[in-house]
Amino acid sequence: MTDIIGNRTLRSQWDETVRFYPDSIFLEYVSTQDEVTRFPYSEFDRLVKQAANLFLGLGVQQGELVALHLHNMPEYLLCWLALAQIGAVSVPLNEHYRLAESRYILQKCGIRRVIAESRSIEIYTGHAAELGLTDIIQADGSSPGAHSLRAECARQPAVLRETRPLSSDDPAVILFTSGTTRHPKGAVYTHACVLYGGLLHVHQVGMSPGDRFLSAMPCYHMDFQEMAAAPVICTGGTLVMIEHYSARRFWGQVLRHKANFIDMMSIMNRTLLMQPEQPGERDHCLKQVYFSMGLTDEERERFEQRFGVRLLNCYGMTETVSSVTCSPLVGERRWPSVGRPALSYAVKILLDDGSEAPPGAEGEICIHGIPGRTLIAGYYRNDGATARLLDADGWLHSGDEGYLDEDGWLYFLGRRGDMIKRSGENISALEVECILTAHEGVADAAVIGVPDPIRNQEVAAFVLPRRGAQITPEELIAFCRERLAKFKVPAYIEIVSDFPRSASGKVKKQLLRQSFCQNHPTE
Repeated sequence: MTDIIGNRTLRSQWDETVRFYPDSIFLEYVSTQDEVTRFPYSEFDRLVKQAANLFLGLGVQQGELVALHLHNMPEYLLCWLALAQIGAVSVPLNEHYRLAESRYILQKCGIRRVIAESRSIEIYTGHAAELGLTDIIQADGSSPGAHSLRAECARQPAVLRETRPLSSDDPAVILFTSGTTRHPKGAVYTHACVLYGGLLHVHQVGMSPGDRFLSAMPCYHMDFQEMAAAPVICTGGTLVMIEHYSARRFWGQVLRHKANFIDMMSIMNRTLLMQPEQPGERDHCLKQVYFSMGLTDEERERFEQRFGVRLLNCYGMTETVSSVTCSPLVGERRWPSVGRPALSYAVKILLDDGSEAPPGAEGEICIHGIPGRTLIAGYYRNDGATARLLDADGWLHSGDEGYLDEDGWLYFLGRRGDMIKRSGENISALEVECILTAHEGVADAAVIGVPDPIRNQEVAAFVLPRRGAQITPEELIAFCRERLAKFKVPAYIEIVSDFPRSASGKVKKQLLRQSFCQNHPTE
């Protein structure tokens, strides 16, 4: 494999880009009120260096893990880059996490410092001793028991006080992703991973210096970090960061901010198609619309015709640091294929007996790459899960179903295992089941993903009450809302008297899915 990263780091790449493009706009931040704040590279670099000096003053050590509990806001990028400047490791948390979800990650990682905002700060100021926190930093104001990022950064010098030695193999970010287990797993991104994902995406979509990439993806997701922020930094482009996605406003923002590139998921395509047509929808500056599967042929054709674009289909996962396959920029795209292997990746399909599948045969999608460079280095403090993910020959076992055609085009069929994909969020069915069975009136629970025309899947729960208990779906939904991020809360709860089970006692979830679909036919 030709190594396109060498010993570059996120710090060195950022500093280089600032030197070459100091007056270019790095960030245009668009709030929910459509207010725009612009930062040239040189101005944002001053803020980054001040924040890095603040973290040094607080005693943040090289290699230390620091949690970021933030939604889309400039301060996320500021802290992400500042921590990289001093060799610390960012651990982004889902903005919707509650105390229990945050506690698990903080304790798993031994985190002592958290950067939060007004909407999440009480999780930490109210439980600092319990969580073992030494410093809480508020990104958007001040609260008792927390440092004020803005106020304390303003007192710091704009030149980095200490330049620590840093390698491309050092960890830069840990992204926690849910799967088939109860608890999320921490995907370890080295500096090489972050930059490889960025440079690969530049190649996949054809970005150039000065291009404008608009993203409404959540900042704590790989989609934002690797598909938007890193490519922009690698090219000296402009990142148009949307605070929160709104179907009513999004296409107007694409037009108004003269976006050259956007990244989307199927729920965005579907909700945009539901909006009333407006004059000038095709009068945009888009070069590519980067897209991650999930539309029917009819939906794709409607979207492309209405908005005058072609969807660049792709396949990847958090563990692959970028999209391992992507439709080509020119020529045929063989929809619904998700493309052919990108630079430095190979793809094969494994049958259940472990043998490699011939063209057209369905099996598990496996990806070959270099751990710590083109694939994640592994899962943080989880050797067992890492061994199941990455084999000794460098093949990543995705757990997804697909097949390759005679010409090497990949077709994605679905996700294996007990995971629910709702509006781009991965949800562990086991995690939701554990919350439900914690209710004093619940004897057992089974959670499944069911088809949803907008969100791809919704969360449905089947609940068996304890003998003599009287519980209602509404009561259980309220119980879940207090303990789970809102995207994990079941949309449907059905009280049952028993479960269909296998000879070993396992719930036959496929029968539950069939029953649900019969009783809730989609339009």
